[in-house]
Amino acid sequence: MSKKLISIVLSLSLALTAFAQNIEEREPADTLRPIQIEIKDTVTTAFLDSLVIDDALELNDYSMIGVNYGIGRAQTMFNPVKTQGNLNIPSYYGITYTKYGKFFGYMPYFGLQIGLFKGTDGYVFKPNDEGEYNVTVDGATKVVYDFIEVPLVAQFHIDSHNFKILADGGMYLGYRYKIHREGNFIFPDLMDDFTDYEYKWDYGFKVGLGAGLVFSPIEVHVKLNMRYGLGDIYRPDYASSEYYRFATPLDLILTIGVHYQLSRRSGKTKSQIKEQARRIVYGEEN
Repeated sequence: MSKKLISIVLSLSLALTAFAQNIEEREPADTLRPIQIEIKDTVTTAFLDSLVIDDALELNDYSMIGVNYGIGRAQTMFNPVKTQGNLNIPSYYGITYTKYGKFFGYMPYFGLQIGLFKGTDGYVFKPNDEGEYNVTVDGATKVVYDFIEVPLVAQFHIDSHNFKILADGGMYLGYRYKIHREGNFIFPDLMDDFTDYEYKWDYGFKVGLGAGLVFSPIEVHVKLNMRYGLGDIYRPDYASSEYYRFATPLDLILTIGVHYQLSRRSGKTKSQIKEQARRIVYGEEN
């Protein structure tokens, strides 16, 4: 038994000695080299080219100048009512200046537009079945005014990269500088002259709705405009001090305008770049 015990002890001692030598021959933990695993790139050029990334449009506070031309129909709102037709407006043209800005500093949907226009309006009465006119104004069955107009409107706009929706609303101030009457019972001296009871100044509301195509720096706008006069075309009591007569203009005009952007519609402008550089230099950049 003693010999077997001594043999087992010696065997264990030799095994422990060999294990200790094996540990000493290994490299320290800090000298172990990391395992390198190669991961193949699965994002190919073709995959990147197929990606569609939506680019949000951020509008600047930009301005533009435009030229506009239009045609339309004119009527006059008579009280008492008179049966009338639509008078063609052969031309309505002018220039506009538009300035867009951000409402509350972050809503880029609003702007102001001022313009100078020249146009015509008036009225024409309808004959009866026999071709006769039951109503006239001082013997005239048709009256045409030439006027100049200064509109000032607020413009609401919703933009995408190459398209925009427009809505206008505001006031206008006009001046009738020329008149022409037609009819069989007009005094010759009234054919092309104003009477002392007719008003030359005009004012009222102007609204519009339309759309535009944008190819910066050019924009093309198409709008349907309505002019609703608040001022009478003649003094209400000119014919009778007991029975007043009122008449105000109402015009519908379709216009097309070509506008040129005076400053950048989107992206950083020179002033914005300079301001950003100043903030970076002086440590004010957020």
